[in-house]
Amino acid sequence: MTKLKITNLFKKHRLKLLGLMFIVLIPELISSCLQFRMSEEKLKKYFQAKSIEPEINQYEALGRTVNYVSIGPDTLPMVLFVHGAPGSLDAFIDYISNDSLASKARLVSVDRPGYGHSGFGDHETSIERQAAMIQPILETNKSGKPAILVGHSYGGPIVARMAIDFPDQVGALVMAAPAIDPEHEKIFWISYPADWFVFRWMVPATLRVSNYEKLSHVEELKKMLPLWKRIKVPTIHIHGEKDGLVPFENAAFAKKMITNASLEMVTRKNMGHLIPWKNPDLIYNAIYNCLEKVDKMNAMEKSTQDMN
Repeated sequence: MTKLKITNLFKKHRLKLLGLMFIVLIPELISSCLQFRMSEEKLKKYFQAKSIEPEINQYEALGRTVNYVSIGPDTLPMVLFVHGAPGSLDAFIDYISNDSLASKARLVSVDRPGYGHSGFGDHETSIERQAAMIQPILETNKSGKPAILVGHSYGGPIVARMAIDFPDQVGALVMAAPAIDPEHEKIFWISYPADWFVFRWMVPATLRVSNYEKLSHVEELKKMLPLWKRIKVPTIHIHGEKDGLVPFENAAFAKKMITNASLEMVTRKNMGHLIPWKNPDLIYNAIYNCLEKVDKMNAMEKSTQDMN
């Protein structure tokens, strides 16, 4: 084929070719932009600018790699942050770099399985397995006090499950807009076609993982229904009445299900779903509150042991 014929062929079909390039390249470009994670290099630069030296660690659990960052000595009480969907450990980067909070606790944020640098794009829909994969972080707590777990959105049921399955290692829970009620799990129509094979490859990896979790979440939450009574640690539930992603009814569910532990409800009429970013004071106050409660419980236990 001559060069002239090739040129004429290209001109004749250029719109089709450009359309094909659009179909192939645009999803890839979108995927690279919508990763909802910070590179390790950017993470280090962020902390360097604040003169903070974090530890970035990885470990293997249930055949998966789990990535997390921690700040502070392991002899301080642990506060572990678990993000929602989609997201990554940098969702709580402002919290773990907070000087005031860091003076009182070892601050840890984890990439949940399938997100960040914990097997990015490889989903894990089981809440029980996710809790078990994150649990090894609790083993690094050398403070002598159980950890405080903070979970936002889809991170909420995971920290709850950790309190259920590993009660000796968890001292208190902070759940911000947790998606815990199977009767009020909000699924948007786009979730279904996004799961069809013909479209799935076009969905960015982190959104694909999030969608897998979304479509299986009701059944996963139903598995937890008989387990909520096993939560026996102080719990603070933060929720906004204008939450358009995780309905406010989840707060009523918490009141109904958490019956063997002290439960404090923190609600706001005009608050939405993005509590960690738009209402950080509520989360900070809850963490400080939990630190005090864990200290008191720990002191009471020691006093009881001394008396015996």
